[in-house]
Amino acid sequence: MQRRDALRLIGHGGVGLTLGSLQQSLMAATTDAQDYRAVVCIFLYGGNDQSNTVVPVGASAYAQYKAARPTLALASNTLLPLTGTSLGLHPNLTGIQSLYNAGKAALVANVGPLVVPINKSQWNYGGQASVTVPIQLFSHSDQQAHWHSATPTQTSRTGWLGRLTDRVGPAYNSAATAPYVISAGAPNLLTTGSAGQAFQLAGGGLPASPRFATNNFGAAPASTLSTRILNTSSDNLLLRQWGQIGAKAFQTSSVVGTAMNTVSISTAFPATKLGQQLKSIATLIGARARLGQGRQVFYASMIGFDQHDNLLVDHAKKLKELNDAVKAFYDATVELGVASNVTSFTASDFGRALLSNGKGSDHGWGGHHFVIGGAVAGGKVVGTFPTVALNGPEDAGQGRLIPTLATDQYAATIAKWFGADASALQAALPNLGNFATADLGFLA
Repeated sequence: MQRRDALRLIGHGGVGLTLGSLQQSLMAATTDAQDYRAVVCIFLYGGNDQSNTVVPVGASAYAQYKAARPTLALASNTLLPLTGTSLGLHPNLTGIQSLYNAGKAALVANVGPLVVPINKSQWNYGGQASVTVPIQLFSHSDQQAHWHSATPTQTSRTGWLGRLTDRVGPAYNSAATAPYVISAGAPNLLTTGSAGQAFQLAGGGLPASPRFATNNFGAAPASTLSTRILNTSSDNLLLRQWGQIGAKAFQTSSVVGTAMNTVSISTAFPATKLGQQLKSIATLIGARARLGQGRQVFYASMIGFDQHDNLLVDHAKKLKELNDAVKAFYDATVELGVASNVTSFTASDFGRALLSNGKGSDHGWGGHHFVIGGAVAGGKVVGTFPTVALNGPEDAGQGRLIPTLATDQYAATIAKWFGADASALQAALPNLGNFATADLGFLA
């Protein structure tokens, strides 16, 4: 391990600061940034079933949907109507429905990883497509990597949001006293840039710190051992660097924790994992001025969307958790006075096959996602909503959707709002030039 690689573990904006300088800067950072913006990715691990998230409600379209998945179809009278459309949301998405109908959320239809645009005639299911497509389609790990990296024909050590922050972050965070890229969810590639990884919050929303397991050593011995290693002057290079990195992590945790403790939010968040992640993120947004941050990037996540079985029950539970947490988070941004400065968006491994396998659905490709915030040009469907029928014009086989929008376009629209210029967009999204439209227009 080289020193520069080890320092990356601290996270964006957290390198080279002593505890004294951090505390001094923290006390001085009392004014808010004039041009503050934050983006929040909510990643749904496992592949969200888009066909039961958004359902056509017109008589003939609903009949085709029901015919494709007779054991999974939601009752038409339970669907939540989206104003101005012939679509309805899953009955557990009441909060997202209210945000959409109020113009604070948009639905981005049939988006997924692409290298170049592709249509059904260019796609040969089970064979070779006539244009380049992402490698290892329908695979969890590969599709997650494609969404995170935006390089779907090769592996990458960085994610598009990390590369974006490398370019945009420093100009707005010159007074930052702590990392401004933070994960309250799983460790991830998306927010990893060449400048560092996201600073990781532990369970319960507190800053994570390196520590020894007290159940192996006992509390007192573990504390003594930790102190000795963190302060070591050993000739062992790896041990010495581990100590330096550990010490900086403790220092950063102290600064972040202190700043979070100054923020009080009255909005009630659900006591779910996602709810608590988003509560922590809202608290950090509330601490932005104290941390000297004009741009912040956050990552939250949920697991459990790989529903090959028991979809009707399990999907309903997951969507309720998503809905309640997202609505509370938006309400908290209103309380903090930054609703127009914070944009959250969903992403997932892939959508799922329309064809029912009996009690669940199998891996797919394109899916539908929500963008939420005061700056969202909401109350509309972005892109073309697909035909929800087997053998339809976007069917890649078994009702898997061939995406009509690329993740690059979805990401670029968010990136431009965040402050990316043409150079930053190219660095973050190298395939963006393959698509005719780089701005989908869902952010003002």
